[in-house]
Amino acid sequence: MACRRVPLIACAALAVLASGCGKTKPPPVVEAVGIVRLDGKPLKNVMVRFVPVNDLGPDFHASGVTDESGRFTLTCNGRPGACACEHRVTVSEAEIPAHLKSEDLKVQAELARYLEGLGGRPLPPKYSNLAESPLTVSVNAEQREYVLDLTR
Repeated sequence: MACRRVPLIACAALAVLASGCGKTKPPPVVEAVGIVRLDGKPLKNVMVRFVPVNDLGPDFHASGVTDESGRFTLTCNGRPGACACEHRVTVSEAEIPAHLKSEDLKVQAELARYLEGLGGRPLPPKYSNLAESPLTVSVNAEQREYVLDLTR
């Protein structure tokens, strides 16, 4: 009977050890802002994502949407910034504003004007795919601003 308990106790001990050991503490989140340009021109309303190369999980992905001048501010896990580490970067279309999501003809006309005004479209598809994107960035506390230059 005692022999059967040994494997159970060993498994329980390993589970406790595995839950605390081997996990690496994620790097600190530091301020990270920047600009996205396509062929030298700022890209507005694109989603920028910084994904740590060392898989820290989705809670540590940082993202932000560019403004009219192509500038973005990243947020990671509800805090401003990105993890201080090496990242793969994607740039893709941002969400269409909620007030432009209607079948109403007037709204559809406004949506068409909005899309025409974005410029730089369509985006080169390689930048929106994490496996294909050539963009990498090393985020650190000493550097605050990151320039992402895309080309066709």
